[in-house]
Amino acid sequence: METITIKYNPADALALSAIQLLQRIKSIKVVKPNEEIVPNDETLKAVEDIKKGKVYHAKNTEELFQQILG
Repeated sequence: METITIKYNPADALALSAIQLLQRIKSIKVVKPNEEIVPNDETLKAVEDIKKGKVYHAKNTEELFQQILG
């Protein structure tokens, strides 16, 4: 499982709808802004990969959703 971090305004109905769609598609856990996060081993490895530049960069939202949906 991969980790995607998305910052959004919970008052933005369109952003919230997109987050809810992603949750249904990939069982993404949405962490509320004030919720404490305790990273697991998989997350710590992902952070290390990011620091090493092993990341996927989408050129646009269409490309991002193609990557997510396969």
